[in-house]
Amino acid sequence: MSGIDQRRDAVLAAIVAAGPEGVSGEAIATQLGCSRAAVHRHVAALRRTGVAIVGEHGGYVLGDGADPIAPALIAARRSGPLRGPVHWSPTTGSTNDDAARFARDGAPEGLVIGADAQTAGRGRRGRTWVAARGDALTFSVVLRPSVSPIDAALLPLVVAVAVADALGPDARIAWPNDIVIDGRKVCGILCESSTDETGVAWAVAGIGLNVRAAPTLTDARWTAGAVSDGRPRADLLLAVLEHLGQRYQQWLDHGAAPIVAAYAERDLLAGRGVTVALPAGEVAGTGAGIDEFGRLRVIGPAGERVLGSGEVVRVEWDG
Repeated sequence: MSGIDQRRDAVLAAIVAAGPEGVSGEAIATQLGCSRAAVHRHVAALRRTGVAIVGEHGGYVLGDGADPIAPALIAARRSGPLRGPVHWSPTTGSTNDDAARFARDGAPEGLVIGADAQTAGRGRRGRTWVAARGDALTFSVVLRPSVSPIDAALLPLVVAVAVADALGPDARIAWPNDIVIDGRKVCGILCESSTDETGVAWAVAGIGLNVRAAPTLTDARWTAGAVSDGRPRADLLLAVLEHLGQRYQQWLDHGAAPIVAAYAERDLLAGRGVTVALPAGEVAGTGAGIDEFGRLRVIGPAGERVLGSGEVVRVEWDG
């Protein structure tokens, strides 16, 4: 991050931290050791990115409905085992692509790459993921789990459990890692990694959480929804990061068992009729939870199938 970007983030943090009382340009300049003219330029640049900042009574205050992410404040409030730098931009192609680039260059575990809008975001199986600026939380976290490539298959479920923890008791998980509240999909997760026979070099956990509004989904299984608990995006981001750190460390310390148990408590498909599409055809039966590798167990007329890939294309909600 350039020095200009860091100074701009610091100006935003000062305005956000001031709350409805606002803060004067002079106070910000004194705090940052720069001129008032420089503060004004940074405020103008923030406005161009879509942050509503109002100048009144000689000071700056966030406009009505403004809900920005101030990276400096997020980094200062983070706790738990995954504490890393936070980079946030108005627009990017894909936070997963950005995070993967940082990871390949040796970025530390816990680095967060986020954006208010993505132009090339993607979901599972190559789907696009698009949200209007400020409507969602779109971010990726760099991870370096010391597990085997086989065990790393559980990572998407670790992330799903953490996000569900952050969203509260009504959040359910639809295999492998869609988060559903009241029958509406509010969050998608895409984990990508670099592995070889010796282990995992790096992984990125990409999370797209609808906050203000829900995009139209091409996935016919779900109606899109948004989190409606009233928390600012910054508070939701912090909650997800905190729970992710806790569940991630739990997985590294104690293996799959506690994650599988936590997943079972939120499993939306257990006991329901499901149809899973595979390259060779469809498998239909009753969802029976997951195994220690995160594979879906389906009990059908011919007995139990354990599926490590595939897509659930139908769910019997009344079953």
